[in-house]
Amino acid sequence: MQSIRVEAHAGPEQLKLHDGPFPTPGPGEALVQVSAAGVNFMDTGVRTGRLWRHLMPAFVPGVEGAGRVIALGEGVETLHAGQRVAWVYAPGSYAEQVVARADALVPVPDAIDDQTAAGLMMEGATAHHFATGFYAVKPGDLALVHAATGGVGLMLTQMIKLLGGRVIARVSTEGNAQIARAASRSRHRRKRRQFRERGSAAY
Repeated sequence: MQSIRVEAHAGPEQLKLHDGPFPTPGPGEALVQVSAAGVNFMDTGVRTGRLWRHLMPAFVPGVEGAGRVIALGEGVETLHAGQRVAWVYAPGSYAEQVVARADALVPVPDAIDDQTAAGLMMEGATAHHFATGFYAVKPGDLALVHAATGGVGLMLTQMIKLLGGRVIARVSTEGNAQIARAASRSRHRRKRRQFRERGSAAY
């Protein structure tokens, strides 16, 4: 199996292609063929040694991705082989295949491609936490969103609007201001109602 390994704690030049054995899922786990892996800021901290300090190189980084289930471990009944899934935290996702806890895998609708699914899980979960857990946005609330055209910022802006809040978007350029304005224009009343009622809609 091919994977990308961190050979030493340093810059991106230490990310090397590696051939190794294929993994096997254990009880409660699933083996997934990775179609797309998310690249996150935390991966920089892992590569430089600021995060995952319990691991010494060489190791496979990455935690987010999307793909298809190809094998199930003992006791897994919520998934099936061939099913498209995505995940927010499965260490070793910079690889052709990854083993993940079955309860950490989210079914992916046919309307969402693998690249999109892989890129929104961590940012979507983060934005959702800010809008519903850290502070439960209510209709009429005013929120200041920093870096409003970044991955988390755009989704957070949309979630705040879906929950009936108002947004002050902090951006660096007029071009980004236009992107933030477009994201804040919520015309979808049905989605707003569903988001408020369920507390968690598909990102």
